[in-house]
Amino acid sequence: MTRIVVNFHGLGPEPAHIDAGEAHVWCADPGLYAALLDETREAAAAHGIEYLITFDDGNRSDLELGLQPLADRGMRAIFFPCAGRLDDPRYLGSSALRELVAAGMTIGSHGWSHTDWRRQTSYAQEIAEAKDRLEQAAGAPVTSAAIPFGSYDRRVLGAARVFETVFTSDAALADGNAWLQPRFSYTKAWSRGSVRGALARARSPVRRVRQKLAMTVKRFR
Repeated sequence: MTRIVVNFHGLGPEPAHIDAGEAHVWCADPGLYAALLDETREAAAAHGIEYLITFDDGNRSDLELGLQPLADRGMRAIFFPCAGRLDDPRYLGSSALRELVAAGMTIGSHGWSHTDWRRQTSYAQEIAEAKDRLEQAAGAPVTSAAIPFGSYDRRVLGAARVFETVFTSDAALADGNAWLQPRFSYTKAWSRGSVRGALARARSPVRRVRQKLAMTVKRFR
């Protein structure tokens, strides 16, 4: 079934350690985050499609500010931390991952060091080792990955075949049964109504053809 996947990167006051790129996708207003959760669920229901919430980067705010609004609404999400950040107190550690799992959430992989996978000469650490370490830390299988920066090509996708599902940042509607699934990521330009607007635009036949073509080019370049 068709679904809309909405992705977040961090919530609440912007921490000093994030760069300008991360700041652009950081949701400083937890109230807006909660409203966008409601909007995602309601918009999906209105269009007769599924929805999914995801979080990239593994910031501490995923647990501290992201979890409770999800739990209050009976919603589930996939959290994609970087394995190399598990010992950094600014990010989710093993106990936090296990708390998320205990709350019914799923842990995926965002690689080891939040680097562009297209620039890697080897995927041993970014994919295989990261998957292993996250599984041990979370005490649960890691069957999905979110590609850092949404940067991929056929070599990246070939290496990522160890996962059952792989998520991108292509801002298009996803096939919930597909191996490769695009997402809409929150940016500072978003406000209440942004999910509805993104969904309406994504359903345009012309836009759907363009998005499919763009993703096909990336997959085979």
